[in-house]
Amino acid sequence: MSQSPVEEMTRSVLIVDDEGNMRESLAAILLDEGYEVATASTGEEAVRLCDQREFDVVLMDVRMPGMDGMEVFRHIRRHRRGVRVILMSAYSVEGLKEAALAEGAIAFLSKPLDVEKLLRLIGEAKHTAVLVVEPDQETAGLLTVELKKEGYRVTATHSPYDALALVEQIRFDLIFLNMRLNAMNGYELYMAIKAINPWSVTILMAEGGNQLEELAHEAVRRSAYAVVYKPLDMPRVLRMVEWIAGRRASADDSKPPREL
Repeated sequence: MSQSPVEEMTRSVLIVDDEGNMRESLAAILLDEGYEVATASTGEEAVRLCDQREFDVVLMDVRMPGMDGMEVFRHIRRHRRGVRVILMSAYSVEGLKEAALAEGAIAFLSKPLDVEKLLRLIGEAKHTAVLVVEPDQETAGLLTVELKKEGYRVTATHSPYDALALVEQIRFDLIFLNMRLNAMNGYELYMAIKAINPWSVTILMAEGGNQLEELAHEAVRRSAYAVVYKPLDMPRVLRMVEWIAGRRASADDSKPPREL
């Protein structure tokens, strides 16, 4: 069995399922992979545990007696921002699946579980590598601090040439790119990065009412992810990054809903 990338510290997983055999089997697998594991047999117990301590990942069945998985998921989303939730079900529940993914779940898995896929999802839950290309130190510092607080790996540079050198050496999952740069504009840098690594997701940062804004939207038409405006709305930016990280882990490249 492949080893999950448990780095720097043991990451914690809460398993929530009313089926004892499922809890025990998943706990044994994750313990063997080096994770710290707790279990709960009911939604109410899961809520108590999440209120008492922080978990990196919650793996939870949807259908349980009493408080179901969706109710617990929504409680966690309200009170523990940054926890990654993976839902699972043995039943066909397309409506719930769509709702859960739209509200920020990493994945909605069908039982019986594909263990290798599950381990990949848990291992990658917070291993998103982010590059920030921003000449303004205040904005770069804000993005770096806030993203690191959420557990993302962040590299920042003010130079488009340094950004290109970094992209040639490191595969970044997400790139924040200011449209106003020295030596070249953000659109030119976006196209150069895309030629090197077409898989990276790019969010362009722009100011309204100028030609660079028009170029930013042209980049989106050419598959950049989105345009965000300065001054940055950090809660919205963090929700967008969480969405992207979850979709990346689930191999889903859909665009974020407008309300993010």
